[in-house]
Amino acid sequence: MKRKKIHFYIQYVVFLLMIFSLPLDRRLLPPLMILLSINWVMEVLCDLIQNLLFRFKFINVNSVNNKWIVLKNNRLMFPLFLYIGLYVLYIIGLLYTENMNIGKNELVSKIPFLAMPLILFTSNLKLWNKSLVKWVFNVYILGCFLGIIYCLYHSLTIFQTEHYIGEFFYQDHSFFHHPSYASMFYTFALSTMIYYLINNGVKMYEKIIYILFIPLFIVEIFLLSSKTALLILFFVALLFIFYVIIHKHNRLLNVFYTLIIFMIAFSVYKFLPEKYNRFSHKFNDIHSIDDLKEDVRFYIWTGAWEAAKENIPFGVGTGDAKDMLKNKYKDKSLKYFYNREYNAHNQYLQILLTLGIPGMVVFVSALLYAFFISNKKRYFLYVVFLIIFGLNILTESMLERQAGVVFYAVFNALLCLIAFVPLPESVKENI
Repeated sequence: MKRKKIHFYIQYVVFLLMIFSLPLDRRLLPPLMILLSINWVMEVLCDLIQNLLFRFKFINVNSVNNKWIVLKNNRLMFPLFLYIGLYVLYIIGLLYTENMNIGKNELVSKIPFLAMPLILFTSNLKLWNKSLVKWVFNVYILGCFLGIIYCLYHSLTIFQTEHYIGEFFYQDHSFFHHPSYASMFYTFALSTMIYYLINNGVKMYEKIIYILFIPLFIVEIFLLSSKTALLILFFVALLFIFYVIIHKHNRLLNVFYTLIIFMIAFSVYKFLPEKYNRFSHKFNDIHSIDDLKEDVRFYIWTGAWEAAKENIPFGVGTGDAKDMLKNKYKDKSLKYFYNREYNAHNQYLQILLTLGIPGMVVFVSALLYAFFISNKKRYFLYVVFLIIFGLNILTESMLERQAGVVFYAVFNALLCLIAFVPLPESVKENI
């Protein structure tokens, strides 16, 4: 049992470091994923050795609480195979792809699809508790906070020499990630803080920190100026208002909290300089359906859809999506898109192009299953996460960068685990 505790706490510490670095330096993610995987493999090997020694009566203790029994007892076998199914299809896609170099890189970058469900679903669930889970979210929020502070500092430093206010907006402002990714990270962190405030799941010092952080996160999301993120922020605010109305405890106070947050977001939007309000510009430019067809993404989506249709039912394979899209851009004389090597800017189209109908079925099934479980278990934070992710991938291929892969794989597996397994308030209750 002592050995299993050591493995668990190694896993937990490395997991916290990964969560912390996710909104910051993505270069830390691969080595941390390797450490997490090595710890898991070592634990499995130790279990196997212990079972063999017990079978041949060299020792009197069997590793009864092995990982596969944990999966079976907590009914996590089906979600495990469903979530890792997409990675299996990427492996199969390598068999019929032409560009093996890109294919192998894709397979490496998407390892979290396999590793995170396997590691979290088979972890020692007797050692998990609500306090440890909350610290996971707090560390993630801290990482996001530090990322925001550094972006503001970086923009201010350049502004002092360049005297250009545009340094505080969009790509000039976002130092660590593309604004769409950073906005997704911060929107989920913001949703987590609101969720815990509404459900009285925080101590007084945490409540004070959350109340101070929330306006800052809202301002940062507006400064990043991702049009999709602003729409999602508005939609999530409406979701929380609806959630609070049907919530049984402290209804009036929670409605007040949510309305205040909504008013802060609206005030920030109104005070944004018109010149840098990308959402307002886009909204004012749309007068008909034809105006939507002039958007950059419409041309990208058209090319991606045509390429996907030409390669039904199994797609082009794990490594050929980029080459196929570049050919489409070349055929349509979209030189800028060709030179920038744009992906499909829609994860559903990207998967359809890469893995065909089987990939789409597995991916969409995993999302729908997660949504079903989150509603069945009444885990609202999981619902919010799925909506934030599911809407963001309508306009970005979020899983084509490792930061997006880790974000989805980590939080989807963690939230699914929490939904399935009732956790005690502290470790002592479970020992």
